[in-house]
Amino acid sequence: MQRCIKLKLLRPYEESVTWEELGYLLRGLSLKACRMSNFCLTHHLLRALKLETEYLNPQGHLYCYPHLAAEYPEVPTGIVCAAETRARKLFKKHAVNVLRGDTAMVRFRKDASIPLPVDGYKIVRTGDTDYGVDIQLLSRQEAKRRKRSGRVCVVLANNRRNPKAGPVLQKLVDGMLRRGVASLFRKKKDWDISIPYETEAAARAEDFAPGLIMGVVFGMQCALAYAFNHLPKQGELPADEITAREARFHERKEKLHKQYQWSGRKGRGTEKAMQPLRRLQEKERNYRSLVNGRYAKRIVELAVKNHCGEIRLEERLGADVRQETIALAHWPAGDLQNKICQKAEEAGITVRKCEVRNLRSSGVADCEAARRLAACEESDP
Repeated sequence: MQRCIKLKLLRPYEESVTWEELGYLLRGLSLKACRMSNFCLTHHLLRALKLETEYLNPQGHLYCYPHLAAEYPEVPTGIVCAAETRARKLFKKHAVNVLRGDTAMVRFRKDASIPLPVDGYKIVRTGDTDYGVDIQLLSRQEAKRRKRSGRVCVVLANNRRNPKAGPVLQKLVDGMLRRGVASLFRKKKDWDISIPYETEAAARAEDFAPGLIMGVVFGMQCALAYAFNHLPKQGELPADEITAREARFHERKEKLHKQYQWSGRKGRGTEKAMQPLRRLQEKERNYRSLVNGRYAKRIVELAVKNHCGEIRLEERLGADVRQETIALAHWPAGDLQNKICQKAEEAGITVRKCEVRNLRSSGVADCEAARRLAACEESDP
């Protein structure tokens, strides 16, 4: 199971390296990583359209590394390979819609993140309870030309809001967890690092009742409704808090739009005038993520408490039910489903998303629909 931890870069560990020098290196790498990825995306599109491109390997596949390594000799080879791999995966994800003409060609912005391969960084201890990350920011040729080390050690901020950060970093230092391709990205005036790692899935608990299934559906009057196939227990997670907070967010957005409409700002004043709206949008995204995590945790806790080893989650609504009648119609339900799957996997619970039809007939309550989902046979969903 893959997880991720995000930490802020606090300061360079060596006194010989200043924060201004480090920031200059990171900004330059970010711009070069953006250009390299966009170059690869362009030639992937040319290749998909069966147009000529000279960057092919003997097997006939697109291979931009020799050109990128020659054009950017100061960039470490690991970052060049990671940027090319990132571009290939992104194009493969959006290729169908781009070639069909449904969406425009995906591009990276100038403040794109810097991909760090596994060999390009490592977690080190800088004190009893402090940790740092040793990053390869310059190639060997460029470091030799500048007569300095190409690796820079940066102290990581002590993330006290996340109690799992310390144990995870300790396991990464000891080699107990497997690291993945990290990324450096700029967040306002600070630089953060995102470190993915893999953990073993929790073993299936022995006290799970055999054949007990928990059904979870999106409710019409509530956020989520749950029920069991062999137990009389059932319940609902209310949506009153969500609807009230979303109404306040919508009201505030309307006021900001009216203020901007009558402000008369044009040109460069537009960016400053839109700052309150963007801050509100970020606040709304954080709130939605928080509530989704809270609801996912509650669902998994109910399953563990009742010794249920399988959760059937409604993936989409039936054809006879409109999206407008659901309480979470304008809510990121996909993120909620992903959080439920993630937390259930940590507890050793199996989650199966079911595309069910005719789940709700006329007058059927939400809990009864959840019970029908839990009691239906394997071939029914």
